[in-house]
Amino acid sequence: MDSVLYGSSRITLTSRSGTRLQRSELLVRDPAPRHQRAAAAPVLLGREDVLATAWREVLSGRSVEFHGPCGAGKTTLLRHLAAGGRRSAFVRVGRTPPDDVLHLLVDQLYVTVSADREPVKYSRAVCERLVGHLRPLIVLDEVPPGSPVPGQLAAALPGCVLVVAGEQPVLGGGAASRLLPGLPPDAAFDLFARSLGRPVQNTELPVVRRLLADVRGRPLSVRQAAALVRAGYPLGAVAERAARGPRELDRMSAGRLSEPERKALAVLALVAGTLVPGAWVSAAGDITYAVQTLLALHERGLVEQPQEDRFGLPVCLQDSFRDLLLDAVSLSATVNGLAGWLEDALQGETDALEGVEGLVGLLGYAAERAEWRAVVRLAKLAEAALFAGRRWQQWKEVLEQGEDAARRIGDRASEALFAHELGTVAYTEDRPADAAARFRCALELRTALGDAAGAELTRENLAYVTGARADGGDGARPVPGPPRPNVLRQALLWLAGLAALVVVIAAVRQALAGDGDGGGPPAVPLPGASGPVAGGSSGSPGAGRSGEGPGPVTGGSPSPGGGRVTSSPSGASPGRSVVIIPDSSRSPSVSRSPSVSRSPSVSRSPSVSRSPSVSRSPSVSRSPRVSRSPGVSTSPSRSKGPVIRRETGPSTTGSGHDGDDERGGGGGGRPPVPHVAMPGSMALLSGRPPAPQLPPPGPPPR
Repeated sequence: MDSVLYGSSRITLTSRSGTRLQRSELLVRDPAPRHQRAAAAPVLLGREDVLATAWREVLSGRSVEFHGPCGAGKTTLLRHLAAGGRRSAFVRVGRTPPDDVLHLLVDQLYVTVSADREPVKYSRAVCERLVGHLRPLIVLDEVPPGSPVPGQLAAALPGCVLVVAGEQPVLGGGAASRLLPGLPPDAAFDLFARSLGRPVQNTELPVVRRLLADVRGRPLSVRQAAALVRAGYPLGAVAERAARGPRELDRMSAGRLSEPERKALAVLALVAGTLVPGAWVSAAGDITYAVQTLLALHERGLVEQPQEDRFGLPVCLQDSFRDLLLDAVSLSATVNGLAGWLEDALQGETDALEGVEGLVGLLGYAAERAEWRAVVRLAKLAEAALFAGRRWQQWKEVLEQGEDAARRIGDRASEALFAHELGTVAYTEDRPADAAARFRCALELRTALGDAAGAELTRENLAYVTGARADGGDGARPVPGPPRPNVLRQALLWLAGLAALVVVIAAVRQALAGDGDGGGPPAVPLPGASGPVAGGSSGSPGAGRSGEGPGPVTGGSPSPGGGRVTSSPSGASPGRSVVIIPDSSRSPSVSRSPSVSRSPSVSRSPSVSRSPSVSRSPSVSRSPRVSRSPGVSTSPSRSKGPVIRRETGPSTTGSGHDGDDERGGGGGGRPPVPHVAMPGSMALLSGRPPAPQLPPPGPPPR
């Protein structure tokens, strides 16, 4: 499977059912400019003046275009300019759409991979900014007549200089347009002698001069004529055929080809205008030594070889050789051979994108001949390479051709596949409504055909696309997928939940224990506090119930306000006590910092026996609690629930407030008390008027 990152999505091409859309959280690194090695400039004869003029235009910031007939030497001149030492990008346009040309420029200028080495596809706007940032020399070769590519690039990249070559002018807009003539007589003669491989005899000079004049000094025709003479044809016969027209040399060259050479040239004629590797030609024509055969054709001037393992036939020679060599290869045999080659290429043995131009060209040839089954199969073969190469505009065109061919022959399974893929293309083009419509069509077809796996994949993509906009807008926004697990956060949440459960269990157990003692609402202890929760009066250790002697009172007496005053027995904990005071509001408040009393304190809430309850041994509360019922506050606090009052020092006088010195004695000058809500507790307090304040207690009774 191949995956490509596009925005915040990962698009993966599965083996059979099409592409899968997923949310991606991979970091996309900023593309780094690619280090360019200086390419070797081809041999250039007789073009010194043209080259100097072109460089003056380029350095002045003006775009240049060269136009002329087939074989005039435009490609050699452009490659010489591209290797001139300036940062440049060379693209052979041909059938490539504008967006894909822009992507090819980015790939030549930048390293476009993610932090995890996954390929990244950028939008058109981003590609334009990246190319415009470097301001390279953009060299476009083999631009077909009427192509919109040069004009769109010139408008989108005003800071870049373009050098364009084609048979007809296409740039316009004030660019310097030059008709590229043939070579000067001396340069043409020098090229003929080099291609001939031997010096020209004096007796041959008049015939050679006439021959070069008849072909108008075009480098391709000069090389073809020299190759025919080297192959054994008389020089006079070659000159006579050349005088009839340049196409006569093509027919003359095709008449002396071997069977492998005929097959290789026929394969290149089917995809004329594209460059393919030798292995591609070998698979398409079932040729054993395809590279050696192609090199021999190149020596004869029939095949161009701009790179070490790239061969092609100029578009201008397409019609001549198709008519001559149509019977040399079979379209079905060619498609079958390319299927095996592409399978190996997609498994990593070779680069599938190297031959994708040939696949697209062959698909166009099959469509011209109405070979619809071949079109469907070629579309399936080409889409994998076009997707992996991120040439998605051409991918879209191939899918549309395949869908049309599938409808013509009633191949509903292939039609569903192409509809599914076109839904993905629509999503990448920010057309979510069209994408959803395509996915629904594919889902209906696959469901009717019983394709469970394909229907499930289409259903997932449909859900991804329809959930892309929650606000009903037209733009596309990927649906957030499952986030990556945060182990630390999950551990903290688990611990917090466990602590809350422990607090609730302790509260319930204490409440049940309080109900068994009888009298008044149950008092729930603070978790972690030492000693029992008690109400009423307190005395010395060792006693039992209230009024029976010193010791903690365990039965508990309700306070006039409906709450309880809690205390702990002496010796149970090291000098801390907590007083819970009811509040006056109807909604609980949550305070995020617990209040802990760090000194012995005296609780002054009255009990039924009206004897003060004095705690002589402190208790400590170590965990907060939350009250879920409103109460009546006895202090001027703004808290809306039960609060914890923290005493700042020993006191023998009680107060009915939480640290303010507005009421009560012995509390002046103490800081305000933070109010803490107690999580997991029950409703303890009821709303009643505050009880009157009692005088300071006297000595305990004897």
